Amino acid sequence: MSLPQGMLGASGLAGLIASLLLAGAPVAVAIVVFRRLQARWRAQYEELAADNRRNLAIVNASGEGVLELDNLGCVRYANAAALKMLGHEQQELLGVDYRTLINMQQDGRTDAVRKVRHTTSVIGGVGALLRRKNGQMRPIEYKVAPLIEDGISLGTALVFRDINERVRLDNLLKEMQVTAQIGAWEFDVRVKRVFWTEAVYAIFDLDRSEPIDAAFAISFFSGEHADRLSSATLAAVRAGASADLRLQATSARGRKRWVRVIIKAERRDGRTSRVHGTMQDVTDLTNAERQLRETRDFLDLTLDAAPMPIAYVAEGDGSRLVRYANKAMEEWLGRSRAQMIGKPALDVFAADSVAAVQRYTDKLTRGESVQVRLHGMRAGAAREWQSHFVPQLGRALEFIGFFVIVYDLTEQKRLEARLLQAQKMEAIGQLTGGIAHDFNNLLGVVIGNLQLLERNVADDPALARKVNTAMRAAARGADLTRRLLAFARRQILAPAVLDLNRQLTSLSEIMQRTLGESVEVRMVQAHDLRLTRVDAAQFENAILNLAINARDAMPNGGRLTVRTQNVQLDAAFCLEYPSIEPGEYVCVAVTDTGTGIEPDVLKRVFEPFFTTKESGKGSGLGLAMVHSFAEQAGGLALIESRVGEGTSVQLLLPRCFEEHATSEDTNVTTVVPGGTETILVAEDDADLRDTVVTALSELGYRAIAAANAAAALRVLAGAEPVHLLFTDVMMPGGVLGPALAKRARELRPQINVLFTTGYAEN
Repeated sequence: MSLPQGMLGASGLAGLIASLLLAGAPVAVAIVVFRRLQARWRAQYEELAADNRRNLAIVNASGEGVLELDNLGCVRYANAAALKMLGHEQQELLGVDYRTLINMQQDGRTDAVRKVRHTTSVIGGVGALLRRKNGQMRPIEYKVAPLIEDGISLGTALVFRDINERVRLDNLLKEMQVTAQIGAWEFDVRVKRVFWTEAVYAIFDLDRSEPIDAAFAISFFSGEHADRLSSATLAAVRAGASADLRLQATSARGRKRWVRVIIKAERRDGRTSRVHGTMQDVTDLTNAERQLRETRDFLDLTLDAAPMPIAYVAEGDGSRLVRYANKAMEEWLGRSRAQMIGKPALDVFAADSVAAVQRYTDKLTRGESVQVRLHGMRAGAAREWQSHFVPQLGRALEFIGFFVIVYDLTEQKRLEARLLQAQKMEAIGQLTGGIAHDFNNLLGVVIGNLQLLERNVADDPALARKVNTAMRAAARGADLTRRLLAFARRQILAPAVLDLNRQLTSLSEIMQRTLGESVEVRMVQAHDLRLTRVDAAQFENAILNLAINARDAMPNGGRLTVRTQNVQLDAAFCLEYPSIEPGEYVCVAVTDTGTGIEPDVLKRVFEPFFTTKESGKGSGLGLAMVHSFAEQAGGLALIESRVGEGTSVQLLLPRCFEEHATSEDTNVTTVVPGGTETILVAEDDADLRDTVVTALSELGYRAIAAANAAAALRVLAGAEPVHLLFTDVMMPGGVLGPALAKRARELRPQINVLFTTGYAEN
């Protein structure tokens, strides 16, 4: 007979021995069998005890809590992890109903512990709450398994773990998704099911209960955006292609959204089983990028519109690279941006500019700006400029680069020179205007008395010559005053519409006589010359001045050419000469074949009182007067000269669209008429007043003298007849000549008025 395979109990062992003895086995055999069975039983017991100890150690070492419950749901055993999570001791838990420790009833569903008693399967779940001894509630994930032996239920095992950290991370992830407006989506290719997370529903303003399918998901996109999404999804399904798209969508509430859609494919056995990815609301980001792009474009336009050259040089890795250059910098350096951007500063900027940066690197790294004045050739012309180096510091105040801003000082220098010239002319004009009245009054006294003497010494040739010499000197003084006034633009002009060809034709004979036979005068006139509006006398005076200068430059004779032509001045030309406007002009060029002018002298020929002639040979006002006449007429005077070849002066006078007004020549006679009428002479200068009264008396007139307007008004208020008021314009006492004339007409409406003045601005 075979021996039993399992471990026998005491009653089973006794029954075995009794059976052996009844079967006739010797006692000794029965004892041997007994001892062998007893040894086997002990070995099995020790093995089972070891297994129990090992299993208990494993259970206690587990990080998951384990509760053994009886059929009533009361605790029979709790492992170390369960004790720690619940905060109880072992003795405190024995016999305690698990429901006071763990709440698994959710949404009215049957308790999992009760449910598992009637099954052989394991039931698990998430969302149960564990109550600690201190009353704190913590979320757990659990599993409940039945304990069955020989088909009899011995209770249940409840295994659980604390998921508070996982819940915290899940909540944190949800918050991050809400904050970043990003959610996940999934499309199951096999069942055609679409899944969205809560954040995706929020992007499209949908409730989570809304059913989603592929067609409905794409319906939020339209036009090319829907086509791009469909194509990318199809490519992912067919070939596993990934995509990163930025698409415009319209939410369920009609709000426009920019959505970033990332598409990835999950493939098995060469086929796509799942397409998934993320959707993120990037509306704010897209708008910010657009605004940034618009701002950048606006700044680019602004910087390109700036007249000064601007560039930016970035510092890094021991090299300095040009990262930006505006349009003005392109023109300044004569290079395109493509030839500058990304290139080392050493290869882009002039060596002196680079040297200046290196010289002041310490200042720049401290955040201090640097200004350096430089000069050289730019666009084929000599220029002077000031470079500003403005550093840029990072957040940690580290030096990361610098701006280069160039200020072209060439035009400023030119304008400063023009301003200095204008101030000089203004000062001389003020001086000239101030002395012209008194000086002309003095000349009036001198010339008037010389004219009186001239009649008395006509029979004495010696005295007559002396008087004539004095008259010529006085006339030169008067002419000098006129030149000063003309040069200072204080001369009173009488502009008229002129045909300069006609003026020059009538002037040619005088010019030939003035220049002499050694100089050939040639007139080259445009047949369709435009009209211009200038003072005829001043124009003729300017041409004669130029002719005399040309004669002096041709001591051995030569040719003087006066050429007229129509010219059109463009904006580029007028940019160089801002005192005139673009348009149609009449040009009169006076060109000689003389010795020419040195370049250093040529720069100063239009300056007042500047002359290279010997003392007494010239006043230095000729060309200055010509230049001032041209500008006073709204035009310009230019001069060109080459040493040994000659000089050409061009007068550019603006075209006049009025019709040419012809006038009859004035008849001039040297016979001074006399008369017997009464003339009231109002003049504040005593010497000049006496001279005028004497001259009028010698001519037969009755002259009454008045030192000022008040004295003249007293005479006019009386009964004495007065046929003519002969009054100075400028007089002291608060009443000028025009005001005196007005009062005189009020007192005597029929009176005639003749104004005279040494100088008046208006």
